[in-house]
Amino acid sequence: MAAVQYDHAYPLDNQEEVSRLGNQHDVIKDTTGGRLILAPIDFTASPLKILDSGTADGTWIRDVAGLYPSIEHEFYGTDIKPAEFPVDPPKGTNYQVHDINNPWPGDWEGRFDFVHQRLVLVAAGANQENALKSLGRLVRPGGWIQVMEATNELPESCGPEMRKFVGVMNSVFQVMGADLKATERISEWLGEAGFVDIEHCTLPMKLGAQNPDATLAQRGVFSTSTAAKGLAKFAKSLPPGTTDLSSEELDTLGTGLEKELMKVGGVYPLQAVWGRKPV
Repeated sequence: MAAVQYDHAYPLDNQEEVSRLGNQHDVIKDTTGGRLILAPIDFTASPLKILDSGTADGTWIRDVAGLYPSIEHEFYGTDIKPAEFPVDPPKGTNYQVHDINNPWPGDWEGRFDFVHQRLVLVAAGANQENALKSLGRLVRPGGWIQVMEATNELPESCGPEMRKFVGVMNSVFQVMGADLKATERISEWLGEAGFVDIEHCTLPMKLGAQNPDATLAQRGVFSTSTAAKGLAKFAKSLPPGTTDLSSEELDTLGTGLEKELMKVGGVYPLQAVWGRKPV
């Protein structure tokens, strides 16, 4: 099947998407043991230039900035949806519209001490490798990059609704031209781009009843079921047969997943990869 043109339209209004991503951020942070930065970079020695690609409303930036209030780091956040950017960002924080499939500003090459991107690369479709290597060119010599993506594979313990959700998501990604095994190749691509000291880890994001923290459990249910509802709406706009689910099954995907996660929970594995650009 040929890849379709994907215009980044997402069938959630801005506030709903911001809320979903904020809840998801908290669950991911819990999954990493509270560590937003896995790369071994010292944020306390001197001010750094930091890029968050796919920043949405800047939640990750604000969280990182709050960890080091005495250091005047310079933050840049980019996304394709400027409506989600903070209206009045604090000093030292800049937001700019950017599509990861497009060239970055020329004067950004080799500019950043730390480049971060999370659950964004798949949106590049068939251009994932080029998008990642283009992102890597923004890192200065001696700087670090950290990328996190889903593995697109579920443990056997996950229930049928979670499997339906990931199945639909994978079908949509394939229509976009995305390689479902791309997450496994991030380390390889960074190595080809000249990065060294590359490491990775797999992180089991616990959703709903699988998470022992009641608040985080609910946040995982909300963020995942809300994503499922938006995904189902988008999937219905694609040619019939794109997914294995009928139109009626897509209509109930979000509510079915919500009930399953509240009752038995689920696990959504993520993989984080980081590497250093040599001096």
